[in-house]
Amino acid sequence: MAKNLKYILLIKVFLLVFQLNCFSQLMTNNSGLIYISNGAIVKISGDIENKTGSILNNNGELTISGNLINNSQLNSNGNINLYGNWQNNSVFNHFNGNVILEGNTQIIGGANPSDFYNLTLMGNEIKSLNQNVNISNSLVLNDREIDIANFNLEIENPNTTAISRTTGFVSNNLQGRLIRKTNSNTNYLFPLGSSNILQRYRPVEIIPVNNTTNKYSAGMVNHNAGNDGFNLNQTDTNICNLNNKYYHFVNRDSGSTYARIIFYYDSLTDGIQTTAANWNSTPPAKWKETDSTQYIFNNSTSNVKINHWLFTGSNIFVLGNSSNKVELGQNHTGCFGDTILLDASNQFTSYLWSNGSNTQTINAISSGVYHVTVSANNCTSNDSITVSLTPLPLANAGNDVSICQGDSIQLNATGGTIYNWLTSSGLSNANISNPIANPANNTSYIVNVTNGQCSKTDTVLVTTLSKPTVNAGVDSTIYEGSQYQFTPTVSNYSTAIWAPLTGLSNANILNPIATLNNTTTYILTVYDNNGCYNYDAITLTTIPKPFYEIVINNTFTPNVDGVNDTWFIDNISQYPDNHLSIYNRNGHIVYDKQGYNNEWDGKYYGNDLPEATYYYILNISGQDVFKGDVTIIR
Repeated sequence: MAKNLKYILLIKVFLLVFQLNCFSQLMTNNSGLIYISNGAIVKISGDIENKTGSILNNNGELTISGNLINNSQLNSNGNINLYGNWQNNSVFNHFNGNVILEGNTQIIGGANPSDFYNLTLMGNEIKSLNQNVNISNSLVLNDREIDIANFNLEIENPNTTAISRTTGFVSNNLQGRLIRKTNSNTNYLFPLGSSNILQRYRPVEIIPVNNTTNKYSAGMVNHNAGNDGFNLNQTDTNICNLNNKYYHFVNRDSGSTYARIIFYYDSLTDGIQTTAANWNSTPPAKWKETDSTQYIFNNSTSNVKINHWLFTGSNIFVLGNSSNKVELGQNHTGCFGDTILLDASNQFTSYLWSNGSNTQTINAISSGVYHVTVSANNCTSNDSITVSLTPLPLANAGNDVSICQGDSIQLNATGGTIYNWLTSSGLSNANISNPIANPANNTSYIVNVTNGQCSKTDTVLVTTLSKPTVNAGVDSTIYEGSQYQFTPTVSNYSTAIWAPLTGLSNANILNPIATLNNTTTYILTVYDNNGCYNYDAITLTTIPKPFYEIVINNTFTPNVDGVNDTWFIDNISQYPDNHLSIYNRNGHIVYDKQGYNNEWDGKYYGNDLPEATYYYILNISGQDVFKGDVTIIR
């Protein structure tokens, strides 16, 4: 039995929470004020009709197990938990309130559109619109479907998080629209789906290209677009097939910003979709492939993206596949030995080449015409390319050679018209066929020989051989007419040659004797078994011999009286390079001294020699040889 309130019902809670339970099939507010104060909890078991009065929910909790019918004024700054239908026929002020649909099948309708602050879907079954709905802050879908039919569901909050969900989605009919306000260059989700015939979740993301304010709308119709007059057989020639299971509409309701549009699909049930087509109603009406389209294949999260949509075409879109014409590119010219990669691109599911290969790419290693036939999503295409390979030049860098360290050699490459020595160390010119090479060590010289468009390399090894070492000696000064024996230091040699021949005892040995009257520079050249040579020079400077008269006394008296006790030769000290030998009459040497300087006292091994006449030979190097006798007198 209905209860008519003819008075003002005030429910006030100040510090404590007060709970009021009303049990009735229908609670009617006639001209009264239902005031639910902050923290109050009011539960209505059954329907409530706000007929001519007012309901003011001031941060309280109003739970209605039945329907809510507003024919007057309903203000809510708290929570309204509704298990039945929402019917707004008059004024609903949401303030910052929340409406939570907790029941099973529920309808939001009435004579007037409803403007919610937060709308949350709970409970079971599908929530439906029977009137346009505006949401100022957030729509929480959770796991529920909201069927907007042919009405508009508009989200005024431009934050990307204004719609949240787990598995819930928005479904619609042909005229229904989910509208979102945007003000940032980021992804705005339109969680579109349908449970009609076959359940599908096919969301759309719209990404404005700047941060200006726009409004975009989208919807998904879960049947063949041809059912609504958009014949899928009327297509441009570059479209192979179109999805006949569902289609989308996307529109810019206000603003001027173009956007990127991403259509998500499930390739396991929809098949692979690689492009988006837009319905062109200009006669003859047909589907046209959108420009700047790319796709990502990833099973249930595959997508097709339109990178630049100006909203100048219709708002009707369907996914499908273009003819995806395979293009192998321009004919290719190369050189023998080249491996030419032919790529039919990765946008197809099957490949068949003229050589029998069924891969995306093949390597062409010979001249000829190569054909490929490709297919994807029941679309086929073919193309061909001609590969022309030119013989390589007969590159020849020459024979390997050996040179002595420090020497140079002229290289000589043949076989082409352009030469480029890739190893340039020690080369006089790296861009000619015959540069001079002067390597410091063993070096492999690589030359790239070009003849027309083709080139080939070859290598020549230049081995550097160590030279023998030589030091002819220290420059010296000698007396004119005297002799000098050379004592050079050499290693790793087989032949030695002195030059010039002047005054040499033998020019082909290491230690010849030179007898000189004039200053001369001698050059010693030594050769090893490889023919490598080295040389050094020594200069012998001659000076005139000083002249001192040699006076040889022929007697002396070694009797230890301090007078004439040794044999005295005048000026002998001026010729230290002398040699004195003294013999007795039998030819035996009784005294022998190199560098004699007047010290013989007539003794032989410490014993006095008898008075007698003895014979001497005095050799003064570079001067003369003196012979004669000397007598010992005691």
